[in-house]
Amino acid sequence: MTEPKKRGAYAKGTAKREQILQQAIEVFGRFGFHATSMREIAKACGLSQAGLLHHFPTKEALLLALVEEREHNQEVSIHHETLPWAEAFYERMLQNMENEALTRLWANLVGEATDRKHPAHEYFLERYAKIREEFAVIMASNSPVTDEDRLRATLLIAIWDGLQTQWLLDDTFDMREPFQYAMKLLSQKPIDR
Repeated sequence: MTEPKKRGAYAKGTAKREQILQQAIEVFGRFGFHATSMREIAKACGLSQAGLLHHFPTKEALLLALVEEREHNQEVSIHHETLPWAEAFYERMLQNMENEALTRLWANLVGEATDRKHPAHEYFLERYAKIREEFAVIMASNSPVTDEDRLRATLLIAIWDGLQTQWLLDDTFDMREPFQYAMKLLSQKPIDR
C-alpha cells in the first residue's frame, strides 16, 4: 500500500515542479533573471517561498533547470528530424513563435549572460559553440563538414537570433518570410573566395 502513495507523491512533486518551471518562464521572461526574485516566482505559483525552495533551493538552480529542459527538448527534435535541414530549421523557428514566453525568456537570458559573472554565462558560451558545430554538420548533409558549412551555421544563428529579437520587440514584425529567404540564401552553392 505504501508504493502507490510514493508514486502519487512523486507524481504530485513532478507536476508541481512543472508548474513552477512554467511560471518561472513567464516571470523570468518578463523581468529577466537579475530583476526576478524567488518570492515573485513563488507568488506566481501560489506557493510560499519555503515551498518553492523545497523544489529549487536557489534561483540559479531554477534557471539551470529551465535551461536544461529547453535544451533537452531541442536535442530530441534535432535528432528526430526527417525534413531537409532548411525546412527543419523553419519548423523549429515556428515552434519558437508558438512558445513566445519561452522564446522571450531565452532571448533575455542570452542578453544577460553576456555578463561573464552571470550564472548561465558558461552554459551559453558552450551552447553556441556546440550548436554552431551541430548546425554545420546538419547543413553539410551527410558530407564532410567544411569551413563553408561552419560559416553558414554561424550566419544562420546570427540571422535567427536577430529576426527573433525583432519579432519579440515588434508585434507587427513577422519573421517567417525573412527566415525562409535566409534559408534559401544559405542553401545556395558556396561562394568562391
